[in-house]
Amino acid sequence: MKHLLIAAILTLGAASTAQGADLIRKAPPAPVSNWSGWYAGLNVGGGWANTDVGYAPNDALMSFIFSAPNFFPISANGDRNRSSGALGGIQVGYNYQFDPRWVAGFEADFQGAGIDGRGTTPYLFGQVSTSASQSIDYFGTVRARLGYLANDRLLIYATGGFAYAHLNNAASTVTSTGFAGGLAGPNGVVYTFSCGSLNAAPDLCFSGASNGITPGWTAGGGLEYALGQKWSVKGEYLFAQFKETVNVVAVTAAPGSTPASYSANFTTNLNIVRIGLNYKFGG
Repeated sequence: MKHLLIAAILTLGAASTAQGADLIRKAPPAPVSNWSGWYAGLNVGGGWANTDVGYAPNDALMSFIFSAPNFFPISANGDRNRSSGALGGIQVGYNYQFDPRWVAGFEADFQGAGIDGRGTTPYLFGQVSTSASQSIDYFGTVRARLGYLANDRLLIYATGGFAYAHLNNAASTVTSTGFAGGLAGPNGVVYTFSCGSLNAAPDLCFSGASNGITPGWTAGGGLEYALGQKWSVKGEYLFAQFKETVNVVAVTAAPGSTPASYSANFTTNLNIVRIGLNYKFGG
């Protein structure tokens, strides 16, 4: 009897140990990362922009000129700039993991940039040309983010929101052929311009520039990978668009008249690719 009792106890103990080991093997691993909390980090990358510049008349004289392109060929189709350059900056944001697989939050970033380019369109065998240029000194965004956790470490997210950029835009018309024009508008104001002197040296006819912060919008997405509880790395693509109008005015006008002018309407489509490193504060 005594031997049977000892055997039963040993059998129950072995079964309990085996059951415990099996539970350990079946238990899910502890989460590697908790994504909720504030974070900040650094990023570096590059950007390229396609900027379409359309031209439109501002007064009666320029309306006449735009309707008769053989007289003074300023094309309403305008110029196209292609620009590119490096960028880098900082970001700060907040994540909230509201579900085992879903993370929502927001992020703001500020980028220094060296993105610039110029486009020129010649007319009359190069005797007249319009040109437009743009440089982006810095820009920033404030965006919402929504991400899906493919696993505890890998976050796949979409993002979008407000963007702003410091743009230096300029437009001009240059000629080496003499041109002059004048016309009274409906309000009695006389608009004039003159440029060129029939020599080989190009003369500036119209010129305009702007320098300031332009609002816009942005959207994109990326991947973020947690290296542990504190650090993560990310790769991101953003598209941003900005619109601005520059007044391009005749350099020379007849005394007592108003200089003729036209508008250069800049539409900038900016593509941004960057990688970053984030540090999460708290537990």
